Amino acid sequence: MVPREEIENRTRAFQEALSAEGLDGALIVQDVDLFYLSGTAQNAHLVVPADGEPALFVRKTLSRAREETSLERVEPLRSLRDLPSALASCGLDGGRLGLELDVLPAAQFLQYQHRLERSELADCSRLLRAVRARKSPWELEQIRRAAGMLSRIDRWTADVLREGMTEIELAAEIERLLRREGHQGIIHFRGFNQEMFYGSVLAGPSAAVPGATETPIVGPGPNVAVSKGASSRPIGRGEPIIIDLCGTWEGYLADQTRTFSLGPVEDKFHEAYEAAREILHTVAAEAGPGRAPSALYDRSVELAGDREGFMGAGEERVSFVGHGFGLEIDELPLLMPGADEPLAEGMVFALEPKFIYPGEGAVGVENSYVVTADGVEQLTTAPEELIEL
Repeated sequence: MVPREEIENRTRAFQEALSAEGLDGALIVQDVDLFYLSGTAQNAHLVVPADGEPALFVRKTLSRAREETSLERVEPLRSLRDLPSALASCGLDGGRLGLELDVLPAAQFLQYQHRLERSELADCSRLLRAVRARKSPWELEQIRRAAGMLSRIDRWTADVLREGMTEIELAAEIERLLRREGHQGIIHFRGFNQEMFYGSVLAGPSAAVPGATETPIVGPGPNVAVSKGASSRPIGRGEPIIIDLCGTWEGYLADQTRTFSLGPVEDKFHEAYEAAREILHTVAAEAGPGRAPSALYDRSVELAGDREGFMGAGEERVSFVGHGFGLEIDELPLLMPGADEPLAEGMVFALEPKFIYPGEGAVGVENSYVVTADGVEQLTTAPEELIEL
């Protein structure tokens, strides 16, 4: 359960952002945002006036919502026809109303536009994402638990990895162990069509298979319909194995990548891996409050130099080297060009330098960090060397 004080602090910060933007209130419907601001992810409409108490109007299931949320006002919403009166009861009879336009389906937006004729609908997603980027001590406690879940990946992999097993078989063995630790399985993405299940376990050329996901490694996936992640390809000796997984605890995430192999890999992979570690350690050492994420991205590109395959090969290269996370894996901050809003204490991000060689494989390393008063604290602690079993 999310503590009442957490919900109150989050609501207050969001209301301040709404007021500063000239919005009279917000209507929140996406499940992750609902959970963040109410403590429940039941099917509901959360009304947050810029000044006043929020109210949760529940479509399904009311009894669970009342058990899970600490909000005082929790009422049924039997039909969208009742939404205007629900808003009016919160003091929002007209005015500027914020919606999560980055994720709200167009058909649903059109319904709101039809039913809320007295309101001027605007986007509040940027405001809410900015509030969510600063983690509280309670949130960091959950993230540390999620990161700790990944600390034994070296031992788990050594225990289950064998030549000839498929990527999916290796993934399933590791996922079984994570599930026993309390992993939720599903990883929330905010980006459209960007679902993920645990993460990626890819060996040899599979790790260099590009795809639609805006990530440096994608993988072939189990089939054409789910064309990302582990495949049924057997794992051979001497090929790098990328294990890029998220830990989870109480909805919160942590992200980590480690590279393994059965027997020694070619020198080019060793050299690339050490270059990735140098980028990781140098950029992390230079991160901290006031540092622009774009500058950290530029520094990583500078350190990579003319080495081929950094963050993707050719036109498949992605334009970031790190990302925020929390309840979703693609939260702010994003370490990419143009991201000039400086880092602030309480933000968390994953830094993931990787090198991809088409038709051969990929190597990389990734750690999760929290921004502190004078730098960053590393949260993921599994051994970082390329582990040859």
